[in-house]
Amino acid sequence: MSHLPPSTLPPFTERWTMRVSKSSGGLTVRAIAGTHNILLGIDLEEGLRKGCLGFSIQRARLDPKQKTPPQWTWLPNRLRFPKDKSTGPISTERSPVQKFRWGDYTVTPGTAYRYRVVARYGSWDRLTSGATVELDLKTEDPSQTSTAVFFNRGAAASQAYNDKFGNKDPDKMDPQTRQTALTWLSRGLEEALLAFLAQARGKGYALHAAIYEFQKPELLAGLVEAAKRGVEVKAVYHDRKATAKDTTWQKNEAAAAASKLAQSGAQVHQRKADPQGAISHNKFVVLLRNGTPKAIWTGSTNWTEGAIYGQLNVGHAVYDEEVADTYEKYFQLLFADAQARQLKAAARKLSPVLDQKTLPPGPGVWPILSPQANSDMLSLYASLCEQANHLMVCAPFALAPVLLDTFSSEHTQPGTLHYLLVDKESSLGKPEQVRIIEGDPSNEVGAATTLSSPLHDFQKRILMTPEHFHHAGIHIHSKIIAVNPLGPDPIIITGSANYSNNSTLANDENSLMIRGDLAVADIYVTEFMRMFEHYHFRGAVTKENAKRTLHGLAATDTPLSLREDDTWTDRFYVEKSADALGRQLFAGTEAPSAPAHPEEAHGGHAASNHTWNGAHH
Repeated sequence: MSHLPPSTLPPFTERWTMRVSKSSGGLTVRAIAGTHNILLGIDLEEGLRKGCLGFSIQRARLDPKQKTPPQWTWLPNRLRFPKDKSTGPISTERSPVQKFRWGDYTVTPGTAYRYRVVARYGSWDRLTSGATVELDLKTEDPSQTSTAVFFNRGAAASQAYNDKFGNKDPDKMDPQTRQTALTWLSRGLEEALLAFLAQARGKGYALHAAIYEFQKPELLAGLVEAAKRGVEVKAVYHDRKATAKDTTWQKNEAAAAASKLAQSGAQVHQRKADPQGAISHNKFVVLLRNGTPKAIWTGSTNWTEGAIYGQLNVGHAVYDEEVADTYEKYFQLLFADAQARQLKAAARKLSPVLDQKTLPPGPGVWPILSPQANSDMLSLYASLCEQANHLMVCAPFALAPVLLDTFSSEHTQPGTLHYLLVDKESSLGKPEQVRIIEGDPSNEVGAATTLSSPLHDFQKRILMTPEHFHHAGIHIHSKIIAVNPLGPDPIIITGSANYSNNSTLANDENSLMIRGDLAVADIYVTEFMRMFEHYHFRGAVTKENAKRTLHGLAATDTPLSLREDDTWTDRFYVEKSADALGRQLFAGTEAPSAPAHPEEAHGGHAASNHTWNGAHH
């Protein structure tokens, strides 16, 4: 391997950005920082790809007190060259990345880093260095109210879990090690929710919670402790009885009773009003001070062990009084067990349905509440998806047909890229529709393929318990639509709703539409790609092992290997192919074709009676 030159950047940079792009010698790198992840998009001029064996990547942590050059470490790689017979961990120093995007999932929030990306040539055992790019950036800090977004690790953490805790089931560890493992799986999600509750410090504060699965003792204890501090605590939980098999209401009642929440001074109500087949699917808390709503906690996270340690989930705190006031008015209706007709009328007033003609520019945050009187909100989502030049969708359950239609080439712009992360392929419709969507070159699909392991067995147990009636065994539980998230005007839709007809027309649900907030968009993008890349790789491993089995070979965890020549680059340079467009999209080397502005696309701008709530970033 050739010797790398010393860094050309100073030891520490005082000014930071969370999106950085830099080019040198025909190599371009764009880095996008979330909280726990940094995504690198790489591009190489076509004339330089001849003989390229991939990219070696180094990282250094920067410290404002550091006067000496930063200490570099090589990022790891799981793949090797076929002739490399070495054992043990391996890095990109000797096994370069043969992709044009790469995620670093081992960074710390609120921390500055320097990256060095080097194009590699030569032979597999004698690598030489080509063009090199160095850049600095800083991860987002979720302790700041503007970026209070928290994802747990989910099932995609299996390899990192094995590296840290060995191939062991948490339930078979000693109590202290088990708790350490569970805290690691939570990755700050449970801790952030408890910290949100702890902001209600005593008299004059209030916490108003509407929760579907209301069962995890530690979270209920957070409300009990708040009530004991003199905080006004009100909670309403799902208590409808759809079928004999659905015992969610019983689990909720038992957990609430065991927590002694009511005895602590809290007011606890049950959501019982018809229709019994609808679920009160919210997972939000409103924080008030002196009667004024100040902030909300929302997202996809139920109050269960499975939600914290098993499924992929997100919790998102928004510190905006207008948004919080909307949620508080909605909460009061749920707390009073309002009938469906009354709730639909209120939802229409609290979160009026817009279309692309009346969608205000960002930055801003818009609450979306259900049940809705009609499916106009789904039509808005579909319209946004159709106009997107790139789209990321995370869906645990079957999406509404109007949304599924947007994933076909006849409904999208030329050059559009869709990244679809689903729990099961059935989220994309019936088998014929799945075949069409997966066969469309604009769509790249990652499904939650699971591989047997002690961690998988543990997560399967806690996700198959009776309290998870409506989503037993679901590993992807976040509900995200990210419209043009890598562009200058991203739209993120996130919350409890599944973007289905039921979640829109029948269930009690809430979502946020967040427009123009690049920091929040980057957190969602980097977390989405962490999960997407994991499951996409697992799918490739599964398919490769199926081929091995057909040829009488044993399955393996690493059936894939690196190419010993530059042929790995070929598919990324086929003009207008999805791989070529993706290379340019993530590296930012070619501006995507801009969709028509809503006003231009629809021939005018209609007035709206909805107030767009200003974002805090």
